[in-house]
Amino acid sequence: MKALLAASALAAVGVAVWLLLSGGGSDNAVSLGQPPRQATSTQAAQPTGALSSSRSLEVWFTHHGRLVEALRTHRPTPRVATAAAQALLAGPTPAERTAGLTTAIPSGTRLLGVTIANRVAKVDLTSNYEASASARSLQLRLAQVVYTLTQFPTVKAVRFELDGSPVDVSSGGGVVLDHPVGRSDYATLGPLAPPLPGTWHLLARAPVAAPTNRASVWTGRELLVLGRVGNAPVFTAYDPSINAWRRLQPPPGRGGFRAVWTGKELLVWTRGALEAFDPGTGRWRGLASPPAALAPAVAVWTGRELIGWTGNGAAAYRPATDHWRSLPPAPLRGGPASAGAWTGRELVVVSGARTAAYNPGTNGWRRLASMPEARSGATAVWDGSELLVVGGRNAPATGFAYDPVANRWRALPPMDTGRARAAVAWTGKQLLLWGGETGNPGRFVIPPHGLAYDPRADRWSALPQAPLRGRLDPVGVWTGRSLLVWGGDPGFADGAAFTPSR
Repeated sequence: MKALLAASALAAVGVAVWLLLSGGGSDNAVSLGQPPRQATSTQAAQPTGALSSSRSLEVWFTHHGRLVEALRTHRPTPRVATAAAQALLAGPTPAERTAGLTTAIPSGTRLLGVTIANRVAKVDLTSNYEASASARSLQLRLAQVVYTLTQFPTVKAVRFELDGSPVDVSSGGGVVLDHPVGRSDYATLGPLAPPLPGTWHLLARAPVAAPTNRASVWTGRELLVLGRVGNAPVFTAYDPSINAWRRLQPPPGRGGFRAVWTGKELLVWTRGALEAFDPGTGRWRGLASPPAALAPAVAVWTGRELIGWTGNGAAAYRPATDHWRSLPPAPLRGGPASAGAWTGRELVVVSGARTAAYNPGTNGWRRLASMPEARSGATAVWDGSELLVVGGRNAPATGFAYDPVANRWRALPPMDTGRARAAVAWTGKQLLLWGGETGNPGRFVIPPHGLAYDPRADRWSALPQAPLRGRLDPVGVWTGRSLLVWGGDPGFADGAAFTPSR
């Protein structure tokens, strides 16, 4: 009798909503309608991987009638889909409400259960989920649940139940669906910048333990990774064409590494030593020693020279002559080294907010316009026309772009979540960023996905979730086709490749 009453009440509410919406003549009419046909499925289960306490979940709220992402952390649990749904129903925090985030889900809606089978999440909510529903608000509340649950790789679509009874929903055009719904059904309500399409796949297991003090380069064929495990140096290479690693003889130098690829050799600069590695022969050779006091914060290959810079000095090495030369003092002398990149003509470096450029042709520096905001720990890449500076200490959400022709900085649009200690790579079209941490000092969390910045559109978009746990300071390189990410703190020795589909 109880089940029958629940089904009758649901049908009555569904008819009332249909009458209300159809009378309004809305193009976005929504019907929870009659229960769909029952389908057979395998035994339902939630994802089994435990959630790290530092890993974050996405919950999707609303802002000016569209979905926006917020992050939540949760204690380790194998029921991550349930944790995400409960966090969604709890609503925005006071700070988020002050920032304009709202929820279309009625207060008091409770979660009765989430099960997952065949990549479909079945979510059971109390019937007040559909209370006081206009066409737009019902669409938004459906989309909030769909976006929140489909963040997991094991979930592609969602089936709704209210008080244990299956119901139909619509995709937004007034068409009633009797099948599960996914993000594409609510794309018009999603973020203005759609996720960057593409696929991830795991890399083969590496033959080394998780290294620290990592340095990496892409040779055109392989990812080379240097690091230390305890007091011992390790060196390994990954070939994506065969999805295989090979262990290499590490360099004899000690300490941290700065590495560049010359097109033929790997040059590895440590304090007081420079070594060259030939991947073809697998052999190292010692080179002329660099200035003893110089441990570079930035090292770049110009096509002819290796240039290293720190706040206390700079030097250049030319392989053709096996000779070092000291560079004139930069107009940033004494400041903290932050970031730098080679533009094809100059080395542009940033120290705090101060910026300068070194030209090898004139062997001189020039002072550039200061960045609008001081940064430490940022990453700089050259996109062909501008220097892009992103991330840094305290995970700032806004980066900056410098135009050398106009000698002018501009602010980039803010990321959905700021980043610190992330892997950053330039694809030739977009800046890809993965890993790192976000949040506020004392409350940093690991973001659930990476980001892509398109300079032509001047906008950020999310990457699909990687099949990896988040981490700090992963290795990241662009192969010409895929972003390879590997390793990271604390103690990760796995990796994955992301291949954009456009």
